[in-house]
Amino acid sequence: MRDKIRNMETKFAPAERSSYENVLRSNLSLDKITYLNDIFCSLSFIFCILNEQRQIVYTNDILMKTLNVVNVKQVLGKRFGEAINCRFAFQEEGGCGTTEHCRYCGAVNAMLQCQQTGQKTTSECRVRRMVNNTENFLDIEVTATPFVHDNSNYTIFSLLDITDRKRRAIIEKIFFHDVMNVAAGLQGFFDLYNMIDDDEKQDFVKMGASLCQQIIDEISTQRLLAQAENHELVVNHQSLDSLSFIQQIASDMQFLEVAKEKKVEVGPSDHIQFESDPVLLRRVLNNMVKNALEASLPGETVTITTSKFEDKLKFAVHNPKFMPREVEMQVFMRSFSTKGAQRGLGTYSMKILGEQHLGGKVDFTTSETDGTTFFIVL
Repeated sequence: MRDKIRNMETKFAPAERSSYENVLRSNLSLDKITYLNDIFCSLSFIFCILNEQRQIVYTNDILMKTLNVVNVKQVLGKRFGEAINCRFAFQEEGGCGTTEHCRYCGAVNAMLQCQQTGQKTTSECRVRRMVNNTENFLDIEVTATPFVHDNSNYTIFSLLDITDRKRRAIIEKIFFHDVMNVAAGLQGFFDLYNMIDDDEKQDFVKMGASLCQQIIDEISTQRLLAQAENHELVVNHQSLDSLSFIQQIASDMQFLEVAKEKKVEVGPSDHIQFESDPVLLRRVLNNMVKNALEASLPGETVTITTSKFEDKLKFAVHNPKFMPREVEMQVFMRSFSTKGAQRGLGTYSMKILGEQHLGGKVDFTTSETDGTTFFIVL
């Protein structure tokens, strides 16, 4: 009955598959269940049935409409990540579920847990998929339910898009959290202002102006990200100086609450004239610096540099901390954060603004000896 294809290597879930002929036999058998198609197609969200090898053998029309396919045979035999074009689904020969990234996929884990326990399993999943050569991010809630038909074990797999719900919750949390932090710094500034000597007040005024600007920047960041996700963002290029640009960022970020007892410094850098959108680039680099500061301990230094990289310009932000592998695998996922629930737009916004709107490449390196460096190449 199974007629399985040869074994393939995997870094997580079994790679073994049923042949396409066997998938078609399963589809025909399921199609004979009275009213199954009517029930599936009456639902307003994605439903499909998977075989023991996690391949789609039956689906409703919502999945087909989502994928813009007209014939169900274009979907049959694929695993879920392959069908929706997950960016990791084709990294290994075994396909969806067999890469190292798949260890942290809520969808694959729900399927496996359902198969192992024989119990209904629900999980949240963050998806990075490619749509028209552009990376698209989804937050979904998946449910896997065991189902037996004609002496064969199947999994009913449903998907609910919770992207908007998660995004609203995260933005509200981040907005109030970050603005409150800067406002607390501004309050501390006023508490100290009347206690200092007149010759120090000029520097304090600059500090207060910087804190006010940070509050404006936090509000602007949320607006920019909303515009970017809605494809409403207008990019305004200006002529800029690379060294002056990062010097201003280092100066502004030093006043953040998270920078207390830490240093933000400009490392050896090139002096280069270039064109970019200063607002968007500042948002990307600010998030890199905040990320680095949050990972650093008191007394440690975050370093910003800019340099020529082949025929391009590279901005980099380094901190001495090493990123664990399970964190490294999930960086850039919207809603993923090491800082607790309702966080996780910092690295995601770097990707959206830096790549889709500034046309750069955003990535990072991490090691126990060299620490972690986020960078954007323009």
